[in-house]
Amino acid sequence: MILQILGVVFLILLLAIALLAWKVYRLVRARVNADLTMAMAVLPDQSMELEPSSADDWVERERLDFQQRQLKILGAHHVGYFCVHSGFAIIRLSLWKVKDWAVVALYEAQSSQASAEASFIYEVAGKLNDGSLCITSNAHAAYDSRPAGHRMLFDEADSITDFLKRLKQELTTEGKAIRIADPREFFIECYEDTTEWSWREEQLTSDRTRQRLSSVGVHVTDELMQELVDLGRAYAVEININKVRRKLARNTRMSVAQWEKVRDRLIIVNEKMQLHHLLEAVYEAAGELSDTQEQVLDGFEHSTQELVDPISAFQMLVQSMNLKLRRIAATNHPVKSEVYLPQ
Repeated sequence: MILQILGVVFLILLLAIALLAWKVYRLVRARVNADLTMAMAVLPDQSMELEPSSADDWVERERLDFQQRQLKILGAHHVGYFCVHSGFAIIRLSLWKVKDWAVVALYEAQSSQASAEASFIYEVAGKLNDGSLCITSNAHAAYDSRPAGHRMLFDEADSITDFLKRLKQELTTEGKAIRIADPREFFIECYEDTTEWSWREEQLTSDRTRQRLSSVGVHVTDELMQELVDLGRAYAVEININKVRRKLARNTRMSVAQWEKVRDRLIIVNEKMQLHHLLEAVYEAAGELSDTQEQVLDGFEHSTQELVDPISAFQMLVQSMNLKLRRIAATNHPVKSEVYLPQ
């Protein structure tokens, strides 16, 4: 039975339905971490890697070709074919841009356990000041909870043209739509926003999530929930770092070659970091530590139970350890962050 896909913002937020999750659970239950493995398969996948793909890989090729012909008639620009491996599903995506105000996503979801079937879904989305607005053909998506700034509306129309007309009407009532410069980046950021929200403590510990996990055979314990909460917090830090890095890439005056050289060397710290995130950033910035620097870092770790101001703490450690860093940027969005480059 194919995986049901619950849409995220304008793209899908992948959730395993009970039957498929139970089948996979029977295969992995002998493992010590079976509950955690299954819980992570049911919850939205924290990884969004858009791998290049081809239309030849699609099971629903006829339906894909029909919708794409409609998009070409409308003058839409094809961004590309992509494939996403998420949990126990394979998602094939065809991404389109309609002028500068809308993005269209055609995709099919196929279980990696049962390859004969595929679910075909299409969505259109526009960008708003505080999030996004999406029209989806996936009825399940309309009933799933999501962040307040990201609206999802279900429509039974079988025409992309009708979807775009409705999106335009809805955007008019919401206010002026924001230009979408990079459809692929918009796609990823929408996914990250909604997934990060789903992994917040209040969502993970809700009765709704507990019931979903229990329905697929997960033994929900306080220990398991704490593991999931910790994973969610780490994911939030990673997402905010990724957003800052993309923001820098959009606004840098460096050439492409220069940016490629420094991108992976950047040290990004933000106000949401916990102690172990901060220590990782310091180790990354310092490289090989001297004995004296190790002592400073160990002393800080042992004397700090909770970070009040991660950015100030990072600055203090940089000074105390005499690290050679240059601050190259600071931002308050999406969270207060500072960016450093080792010298």
